[in-house]
Amino acid sequence: MKICVIPFDIKYASPEENLIAAAHALNEVEKDTDVVVLPELFTTAFVPDTKGVSALAEGNDGQTVEALKRWAAFFGFAIAGSFLAKGDDGKFYNRAFFIEPMGDATFYDKRHLFPLSTEDKVYSPGHELAPIVRFRGWDFKIIICFDLRFPVWCRNVKDHLYDVLLVPANWPSSREKPFKILMQARAVENQVYTVGANRSGEDNYGEYHRSSSAIYDNWGDPIHETRRNGYLYALLERKDIEIGREKFPAYKAMDRWEIDL
Repeated sequence: MKICVIPFDIKYASPEENLIAAAHALNEVEKDTDVVVLPELFTTAFVPDTKGVSALAEGNDGQTVEALKRWAAFFGFAIAGSFLAKGDDGKFYNRAFFIEPMGDATFYDKRHLFPLSTEDKVYSPGHELAPIVRFRGWDFKIIICFDLRFPVWCRNVKDHLYDVLLVPANWPSSREKPFKILMQARAVENQVYTVGANRSGEDNYGEYHRSSSAIYDNWGDPIHETRRNGYLYALLERKDIEIGREKFPAYKAMDRWEIDL
């Protein structure tokens, strides 16, 4: 399973510009890639006010998802990330997506909204567990940015529900160390690969370094290679996580109440 992370520099509140830039970026992805992960809110960046959000939010049938489905079909790889969504209930969500080449689409609304911004005031939290997506023989779970700080939300139980944790993010470089520590922790405790796709550039909340993005194996070791264009790649090996789980089956020691959380 070949994964690519694009540390995308997002233009604030400009879906058209970002969609054009994303199309060009995806055209540079290596052809044998299976999954590409884009950053959180890749078409708008974080929009902090209700007026701006209401003007930019889309449904699952909007131009963003239409473009993602078209790209996935054309390039032959799945695309994951998040976008600014308007739900059928009229509320606004930070919505993750996993779009497959055949057109299958899976969505997840961010549960944990960042309280040091206005996200928890302008957006609504999701109420469903992050779904497990089966793709090319691997099981993926996708969360969004601040969700990473909540280990129970990411817990891998019942003989391992998932193999890869995808984390699209807008995580400022001032907190880069916790971001990487948390990604490593989620990888080790859940015995999975963890893929952090952070944005690049800057906004009112700080700078975002390309080096913040990373891909970790189930031992918490970084396994990505960075190409000259800044894209991160890693080849995920199933036998490696299977051997790790067999040699150290920590999950079997879970208490019943932990499994039922």
